[in-house]
Amino acid sequence: MRDASLIIRGGVVVTMDPARRVIEDGAVALAGDRIAAVGPRAEVEAAWRAREAIEARGRAILPGFIDGHAHAGHGLVKTMGGGDSEAWSEACRIIYTLASPPSFWRAEAELAALERLRNGVTTGVSLLGGGDSIMRTDDPAHGDAHCEGVAAVGIRAVVAVGPTRPPHPREYAVWENGTERRRAVSFERQVETCAALIERWHGAAEGRIAIATLMPVYREERHDPARVAEIERQGRIIRDLGRKHGTLFHQDGHRAGSIAMADRMFGLCGPDAFFSHCTDLTDADIETLVRTGTSVVHNSSAIAQVRGHCPVPRLIEAGVTVMIGSDGTAPDRGTDMFRHMVMCARVHQRAARDERLMPPGKLLEMITIDAARGIGRAADLGSLEVGKKADIITVDLATPHAYPPNMPVHRLVWFAQGSDVRDVIVDGRVLMRDRTVPHLDEAAILAAAARETETMLARSGLAHLTRMDPGWGRIRL
Repeated sequence: MRDASLIIRGGVVVTMDPARRVIEDGAVALAGDRIAAVGPRAEVEAAWRAREAIEARGRAILPGFIDGHAHAGHGLVKTMGGGDSEAWSEACRIIYTLASPPSFWRAEAELAALERLRNGVTTGVSLLGGGDSIMRTDDPAHGDAHCEGVAAVGIRAVVAVGPTRPPHPREYAVWENGTERRRAVSFERQVETCAALIERWHGAAEGRIAIATLMPVYREERHDPARVAEIERQGRIIRDLGRKHGTLFHQDGHRAGSIAMADRMFGLCGPDAFFSHCTDLTDADIETLVRTGTSVVHNSSAIAQVRGHCPVPRLIEAGVTVMIGSDGTAPDRGTDMFRHMVMCARVHQRAARDERLMPPGKLLEMITIDAARGIGRAADLGSLEVGKKADIITVDLATPHAYPPNMPVHRLVWFAQGSDVRDVIVDGRVLMRDRTVPHLDEAAILAAAARETETMLARSGLAHLTRMDPGWGRIRL
């Protein structure tokens, strides 16, 4: 009999392995940060002796969820400008460039990572800024603060950094002893910041933190022949930086022709790239995704999906890897991936008028093994298989809303919710046990978030965006 560091036993093991095994009364044994055994409980316990055990009777045992797209900073701007995209975009610009010191990014990172942890998200992608182009890359201190916050919580993160949209320089503000000092920041300065963050954080926190590079999406409505050469130069610099260090490449906000343009004009696509939203795609866009091996993040609860449509079933049938992202945690959506799975199903069932589309198994793949493939981590993450990283969650199915006890995958997807996640393990370390997160002072995290939000509102002059609309009961704001 061999020694295991931990055994999770007695639950329904939804492996997401190539055979898509679902094991009733199953168990998973861990040896340090790796999975050592997966199978029926009797077999695992006959071969492995554990120093510690988690009793999972009445629960599902799953690979940790992967959130394919979200934004750092958004945790402290929830609801602001909701229902008014122009107000929301302007709020992001003001806050992220002028009213957010490193302490803001640290507090938000801890809050957002804690939210993800409690929702069973063990790996999350976050852009260091908001909108599709407002990046806080004027100085490494802000990215340092974000990465430190995520590392303290203990989940995995892919932090995407890059320049703001041209023209440059861009105005940013730093705050020292309560005094604002504005400065012009060049594209070159932003590249230096990205390089510093890659050097410091790519592979840090025992490999849990990764850095990705990004460029704002160049779309037809922004086409300016006089600026193409400059954008091509910038794209080449950012892409070369990422390739030099082996980072992923990400873009936010693709739609109608922009993917084909990104490949044709700037050479940005490839198997190391994953693009967000991807609405109203042309045939040329889809052909480009297939040919280049570029992956897609579908943000089913985002405003972009209201204004356009990501053709997820068609993409999957064409062979494109598609994952689900929260696009959280603002202005009106969080990191509960159960919600986003259901939204994904309903969006595409309604579009095709076909309730057979996007069944539960495919939805679950899109936040586990497909998502791992999309971020280049399928060898380590996304399924419960021997040798993979021990990123594991348990989900309570012994609840009124998830009963009766049959068809566990269907109950997980259609009826479970983030608050049903009971245990979370990352890298073999139990971060949450029976909804308790012992290594964190959650009250202090909430207090810091409230304090930084209050300071941000005072500095940005945007407190009016947090007031309840007097006509909030109307059918249209």
